[in-house]
Amino acid sequence: MKKFYLILMLLLTSQLFSNNLAWVDEQIEAIKPPRIGVSEKEISRIKDPFIFLHKKNDSKKHKTGKKTVFGAHANYKKVTRHSTVHFRLDAILNKSAMINGKWYKQGKYIYGYKLAKVGRNSVLLVRKNKKLLLSTKSKSKKIKIYNK
Repeated sequence: MKKFYLILMLLLTSQLFSNNLAWVDEQIEAIKPPRIGVSEKEISRIKDPFIFLHKKNDSKKHKTGKKTVFGAHANYKKVTRHSTVHFRLDAILNKSAMINGKWYKQGKYIYGYKLAKVGRNSVLLVRKNKKLLLSTKSKSKKIKIYNK
């Protein structure tokens, strides 16, 4: 008797699953016909939604961070100015530091400075004989951080 009920249940469940699959097939057939969209001609006539603003600069920026400025003289002397890079330490995680919004590992270079040491609250950047110490501690007394 138990075998009879088992076989009956098996047949009923297979019948139910076959109905579900038929429903899925109907849905797929309804989706298959190609949809009519906007023609290529109409798309080409539409104005570009992106606005690009271009500034006219008389200076060109090089990869080294130097700017070449042409003077107002007749012979156009080239004057180079060194732009200073300001570093902001955002976060420290293990041997990595987030400086100016980008993650750097210990030993990597950032604008010519080597990330020499990653401490718990500070980072040491070294370039030739110049050293920069960046800290996560705020020097402002207005900002207070409470640990719960």
